[in-house]
Amino acid sequence: MNCRACILVALAIGDGACHYDPWTSSATEVDLPPPDSAGLGDRPDPGPPATSGDATTLEPEPDTSTSASTGSTGGTTAEPPNSCGNALLDPGEECDYGEDNSNVGGCTLSCTKATCGDGFVWEGVEACDFGEGNNKKDYGGCTEDCEWAAKCGDGNLDVGFEECDLGDQNGTGTSVDGEAACTMGCRWHGRIVFVTSEAYSGALGGVAGADLKCTSLAIAAGLTEPGGVKFRAWLSDSTSSPLTRFTQIDDAGRPYVLLDGRVLAETFAELVTFGPRTGISLTEQGEVLFEQYVWTNTSAFGEVFSAANHCAGWTSDAFELKARFGLNALALEQGPLWDNWRDERSWTSYITDFCNFLWRLYCFEDD
Repeated sequence: MNCRACILVALAIGDGACHYDPWTSSATEVDLPPPDSAGLGDRPDPGPPATSGDATTLEPEPDTSTSASTGSTGGTTAEPPNSCGNALLDPGEECDYGEDNSNVGGCTLSCTKATCGDGFVWEGVEACDFGEGNNKKDYGGCTEDCEWAAKCGDGNLDVGFEECDLGDQNGTGTSVDGEAACTMGCRWHGRIVFVTSEAYSGALGGVAGADLKCTSLAIAAGLTEPGGVKFRAWLSDSTSSPLTRFTQIDDAGRPYVLLDGRVLAETFAELVTFGPRTGISLTEQGEVLFEQYVWTNTSAFGEVFSAANHCAGWTSDAFELKARFGLNALALEQGPLWDNWRDERSWTSYITDFCNFLWRLYCFEDD
């Protein structure tokens, strides 16, 4: 047995080994250190196993490959731009007409099909589209079919909302049957005149108080707004009169009109020279009144009628004081009574009576 074989046997039996004597060519038994000593080829002790506290964790090598291509800065390639408008039907699009996309056409700028309720008016197909505001049948509203409900410009007079409505002729200056022209806002193109729905004694708070009453009634009737157009009373005291107080007496092109569009006079000059063409028979609310007395103290020429009789400057309702008043209108505008009413200018100067009576006022738009 050679020396290598003897060592293997010694390791196996643990208490001895073979020694090869080259002179005798025979193996002799020698003593060897125990297997747990450092005698096995002087191999160093590896020491205790490493613990988690002092072990070095080996991280995997980072993967430098990427599925997305990178640019010169190392970032990923951006998503492709929105394709709406390229005239191709791409995923997520309902339509795409390319340069013909339009929010007033059949395919919107966001490549969705035009539909009633999307908030865009499809020209030639929809009359209106308020989006979620559709389904309203009130004045000025848009129905669920994208058709207008009653509105200014439809040619139908909607009482309470419009003074007039001539349809396509609104805003053109066209007048029909002696009426004033109608504006784009369905208002008469002119200055409104009305007789008050309320009656007052001679204690009006002065001429200024009478003007305030006229404007307040006009606001309540929707003829003007607070801070908007003013209305003045056709009224005179000892020194002031419509001729001196009205600011728009030379406003050419805006006739004096009733609420139904009938023209009283084209100008202030016509009014005081020839009188109104018709009686002032409509109140601010459109109510028809005939043969009503109206406080004026104003002559046919728009001047002071009496420097003495004016209910103490329109501040008193004392029964011993007097003032002049007019007769607003006649139901029949023909025949001798009508001719006399016009010739005598009865509309503004009829008779004089006591200040404790309750009479009405004429109110003229004047702003």
